[in-house]
Parts: sequence; C-alpha cells; structure tokens
Amino acid sequence: MSPEHMSSEPVRSYLLGTLEENSAATIEERYFTDRAFFLLVQSVERALIDEYLSGLLEPSTRARFEQRYLSVPELRQRLEEVRRRKALLTAADGPARNTRTLLAAAALLLCIAGAALWVYLDHMRLQSLPGSTPSQPVLATVSLSPGLAKGEGPSVGRFRASSEKGDVRLVLELPGPSTPLLCSATLAVASPEGGWKNVWLTPKPVWSTAFLAGQQITLILDSSLLQPGDYQVKVTGVDKQVQEAYFFHVTPI
Repeated sequence: MSPEHMSSEPVRSYLLGTLEENSAATIEERYFTDRAFFLLVQSVERALIDEYLSGLLEPSTRARFEQRYLSVPELRQRLEEVRRRKALLTAADGPARNTRTLLAAAALLLCIAGAALWVYLDHMRLQSLPGSTPSQPVLATVSLSPGLAKGEGPSVGRFRASSEKGDVRLVLELPGPSTPLLCSATLAVASPEGGWKNVWLTPKPVWSTAFLAGQQITLILDSSLLQPGDYQVKVTGVDKQVQEAYFFHVTPI
C-alpha cells in the first residue's frame, strides 16, 4: 500500500502510546518490513514533534507526548535533534541579512576543515573495523542517514553495481548519541514478494565513532553482496533493540 493511502492517525496514536496493544504490535511489525510505511512513521513523528515545539498540541496530547518523549532516552534524543534543526532554520530566516554572508563564509571554512577531519576519522575507522579486507580496493563509499531511501531523491541518488572485485563502504549516521555505542548491523534485500531477506550481518559488534552532532558506524561489505535492488540496513544495540534503519538502491551495471 502506498503512503498516500495510509492513515496517519493510528501512527500518531502509536507514537503517543494511546493505541491498543494488538494494533500497536501490527504497526511495529510493519515498521520493520515495509519501507514506505517506515518513511510514513518517520514523517508523522517529525510533524508531531514540530507541533509540540511550536506549542500547537492540545493540553491532553501535550501531556501524553511529554510522558513518553521526556522519559524515554531514545525518544528524548529525537526530540532534541528536531529542536536543534528547528533552531538552526529559525536563525537562518532571521532579519539580520548581513549575518548570512558571515555564516556562509564560516560554513565554507568548516567544510575545508571538515574535509581534513573526514580523512583522519576515515583512517581511524578503518583501523578498528572488524572483518574488513584492506587488501581489496574500495569501489564506493556511501553515507546514509536514517530513514532516507537511496535513489528516491535527486541529491542522494543511487550507486551502481560493479563487476570488479572489491569492497563497498557504508557510513551510517547515528544522530543524537554523544558517546560511543556498541552496535551490530543486518543487511537485507527487498524480495519480489515485498518483504526483506537478510543477506549479511556484522561478524561481531562494531563501536561507533563521534561525527558532527552524534555518532556513526562504518561497514565494509564485499561488493558481490550488493546485486541490483533495494536494500535495508538495521542497526541494533547490545540490548537487541533497533537503533536506526537505513535504505539505499543499487542499480544494474
């Protein structure tokens, strides 16, 4: 079912913790098996958080929101992430036009410094990666944000399968956490029936590293695993709970 035909009300009730147990279980199962539904949940949650931050929630709804999002660490992190992004957008739209030039110059300097930092951090990550194969060339490096489907936007695009022997490096952003996390990852490919089939998992847990406003982990995959199709990567913590999910698309050679 396409997102246009999905109702956001049950999802909103689920996020607020007011949905009855059987329906909540159905949503949780679909969340991890249906990519379009996953993206819908992400969109509804962002809208709900934005309403909270803008003071648009009714008192009873606001109380339920705070009961969940201020008491659960993972949900509080999502709230703070949206709060930071909203503050940055508000600052960018302020009346002080002349500051935009200064901000643009500062951003350029940060990009230059960030490029050097990226090279250093990339080297450090490869030093500590479990099961990596440095003898093989890296054919592609793909950075993924949670919930963004590769290939569906003009800027993120797709990456092409390769007939060459080598590795593909996946860099997965973990927004929010300020301290390293020990994570495992599972790679799944979309099946013709609409579900997901697991094709790879980390041989042992991987430590995340600091990056910008959170953490990230890097995975090294043999390119032979990535045949044309849609893929999902799920990152889980030591408690086996899913931290984030990522999507990307591999196009034919």
